[in-house]
Amino acid sequence: MAVTSSAVLFFLLVLALIGGPAAQAQTIDPHALYEQRCSGCHLPHAGDFARDTLERAGNKIVVRGTGKELRSFLARGHGKLSPAEIDVMVDHLTFIVDAGALFREKCFICHGRAVVFARSELVLRDGTLYGRYSRRETAPFMENHGRLTGDQVDTVVTMLRDQLAGSLR
Repeated sequence: MAVTSSAVLFFLLVLALIGGPAAQAQTIDPHALYEQRCSGCHLPHAGDFARDTLERAGNKIVVRGTGKELRSFLARGHGKLSPAEIDVMVDHLTFIVDAGALFREKCFICHGRAVVFARSELVLRDGTLYGRYSRRETAPFMENHGRLTGDQVDTVVTMLRDQLAGSLR
């Protein structure tokens, strides 16, 4: 009986360390999803595509010029995305449309693409964004960097935190 209890305890410990099925569920990376499933026919980067092709119409994101709602367009099979992938892509493109070209206008010249910058230069600790090498908290640093206003700092920090997490709201 002791061997069985030890085996069960060992199994539970291993399961806790590696995580069960729910812990193993992976987050869908919107950048990788766009680049793998969309960029073959559309612009290479989601940001460029969103800025050139999409616009906000009330509480929806639509294709500029046609008025077709993005979510329903994708749900009808464009891109052959799963429901979870559609949610990720719509959230990602919505955030880009709402944020405008802020990162491109204020940050890109020195820091390149937001996703690459975030994933190579920043870390997330307890929900707060820090410079990977400087160890400085990003938000207060940006208040005096890049001529950003308070609202712009909040937008960029949210975007970079989400880029680092691998998914957007």
